[in-house]
Amino acid sequence: MADVTRVKVCGLTRAEDVRAAVGHGAWAVGFVLTGSPRHVDRVRAASLAAVAGDALTVAVVSTEAPAWIAGAVAAAGLRAVQLSAGADGPTVTELRAATADLQSQPLVIAAVDTPDAQLADLVLLDARAAGRYGGTGRRLDWERLAADPATPHEDLVLAGGLTPANVGAAITTLRPAAVDVSGGVEWVPGIKDPTKLRDFFLAVERADKEGAAETETSKGEPE
Repeated sequence: MADVTRVKVCGLTRAEDVRAAVGHGAWAVGFVLTGSPRHVDRVRAASLAAVAGDALTVAVVSTEAPAWIAGAVAAAGLRAVQLSAGADGPTVTELRAATADLQSQPLVIAAVDTPDAQLADLVLLDARAAGRYGGTGRRLDWERLAADPATPHEDLVLAGGLTPANVGAAITTLRPAAVDVSGGVEWVPGIKDPTKLRDFFLAVERADKEGAAETETSKGEPE
């Protein structure tokens, strides 16, 4: 992925919010096809994907069967799948087998605790809560994760309690490939706040610029 931090806006339910996310430069837009206050069915997901332009359209799923996921992705015309349930849901291998007959193989984002997450295109780090596979609004311990050599960075999609106020610190600490926001830019579940959405993108851009400036400064320092 590029040096800039990509942004995925998730839990979208309205066309105007999809357009706003894309207008701010979203790399990806996510539609929750599993049980959630932000749930949309495959017909609604297809209509939302139709206004997403070049942004990656992502089916967010949890414990659904691989065949069901493949059917939903094909019906809605989505280009990626996010496996959010870890060990409780399908594996990357099972999903790829189920989608093998699709004309275009979807990009796969897998929660880090998916048994074969290393086979995914990108790995998702999100906060867990009992009976929920995402959208908890809880932030992860970024400092602990940054100190853990097992934490991926180049292929990391970071989620969990991100807001315009804290995403800059998350990027500075972990330098993920992408950040994933939902509740942190909402009025209520599924309805995005235009001001928070704009401020989130500005905060990401600011963090990237500060990171680039620090890199240039360190290059100029004598060894």
